[in-house]
Amino acid sequence: MQTRGTDFDGRSDYGPFIAAGIPAGGTFTGAEGIKTSAQAALWGGTAGQAFDVCYHRSCDTTANINDTALNRNADAIAYAVWTVATAVPPVVVWQDTFETATGWTANPNGTDTAATGLWERGDPQATTSSGAKQLGTTVSGTNDLVTGRLAGSSAGDHDIDGGVTSIQSPPITLPSAGPLNLSLSYYLAHGSNSSSADYLRVRVVGSTTTTVLDQPGAATNRNGAWTTASASLNAYAGQTVRILIDAADASGASLVEAGVDDVTITR
Repeated sequence: MQTRGTDFDGRSDYGPFIAAGIPAGGTFTGAEGIKTSAQAALWGGTAGQAFDVCYHRSCDTTANINDTALNRNADAIAYAVWTVATAVPPVVVWQDTFETATGWTANPNGTDTAATGLWERGDPQATTSSGAKQLGTTVSGTNDLVTGRLAGSSAGDHDIDGGVTSIQSPPITLPSAGPLNLSLSYYLAHGSNSSSADYLRVRVVGSTTTTVLDQPGAATNRNGAWTTASASLNAYAGQTVRILIDAADASGASLVEAGVDDVTITR
C-alpha cells in the first residue's frame, strides 16, 4: 500500500493535544481536498474530485464507508499501537521541568544586548495582542523558562526588546552509549511587525556546537502555542554538554515572546 505523509495542522480533534505539547499521530484517507492526478495514480479514484465527495454532506452515512480503506487503516493503527505498547520505554538521562532552580545561567557569555524580556524561570503571566503572545500556561507544573514572565499593562511592556537574551543549562554528563535524544516544548510568538531577524534558537554546546532548533520570526502575526521539538544527541555521547537557548528581537520595535518547558534527554 502506497502511503504519503500529511501535515498535522491542528484543524481536527488532535489540535488541542498538540497545542498542549502532547504528541499526536494517526492515519488519514482524505476529506474535502481535491485529488491530484499523481494521487489518483497512487490510490485510484478520479483526479480533480474530492477524496471524499460526501465529506460533511448528507450522503456521509454508513452506506458511504469504503471497506477496503477501513480495513487497511485499522490494520495500520493496530500495528502502530502494538509497536508502541511493546516497545522498551526510554530511560531519562536528564530532565528539567523548571519547577525548581537547577542552575541555569542567564547571559552566560556576557554578550546579551536585550534591555527587557530577559530569560528567567518563573510562573508566566499571559499577554495578548491580536491573539495570545506570552502564554500564562505551561506544559507541566507552574513554571517554565520565559522571556520576562510579567504581563504589565500592555503586551509590549516585558517582551524582548533591544536584541538578544540567552540562558544556559548546568553541565549535563551524557552516557557513552546511545541512542540519545533531546526533546523539549517551546513557542515563539510575535506580532506582524516582526521579521526573520527575530528568532528562538536552541543549541547544544560540547566539543562542538549544534543548533537543534532555529525558529525565525516573520512579518505576520504568530500566536503562542506550545509545540515540541526533538534532536539526536548521539554525536555527544560520553561528553559533558550544556543547552544554550537564545531569543532575539532584532527587528526594531517588534513584539516578541518565547517560552521553553520540559527539556528532556533520554536514552
